[in-house]
Amino acid sequence: MARRLLSQTDSSMSKPKVVRRLCAHSGDPGRRFPGAVAALSYVCALSYACGLALGCGPWPRDPERTLENAIERGTLRVGATESPPWLVRAGADATGREAELLHAFAESLGVRIEWQWGPLDDHMEQLGRFELDLVAAGLTAKSPWSAHTSFTRPYHEEGRVQRVLATAPGENRTLVALERLIERHKRVGAS
Repeated sequence: MARRLLSQTDSSMSKPKVVRRLCAHSGDPGRRFPGAVAALSYVCALSYACGLALGCGPWPRDPERTLENAIERGTLRVGATESPPWLVRAGADATGREAELLHAFAESLGVRIEWQWGPLDDHMEQLGRFELDLVAAGLTAKSPWSAHTSFTRPYHEEGRVQRVLATAPGENRTLVALERLIERHKRVGAS
């Protein structure tokens, strides 16, 4: 169509007149370039499909590979601060509700737990630097550390107090795997 319009112009027409004439006939892009609209739609759909295929591997993901690293090491590094009855030191091991959950989690991964006992503040800083995989310390959902790390859904609720475990920030695969275990344990405990 553009060639036809250009051929209808005489050499005496200035460039602005040619542009105006072309623009006056532009109308609906689908009418001007029917194949181009279909091709563009195809390219957009193909790009979207490729983005889904390439960008959404195992979802959710752990950007720092917390879960994968624990499995490769064969150990789950847990920062532990004694908080009876939720977590009680028993030599190199631990007992209590959090210890039960974490032992079940480690077993589901086929790893053992490496308990690292110490102050909560130190553990939370280590968790933020990905030097630990989890922190167990009888934490509540209203802990001031919630802004610096990720908390699981509550594994125990009593009134308004919700007990949680802490995972490294952004490590969503670890968080989801642990929350699934917590939900299974809640269902078993409720029945």
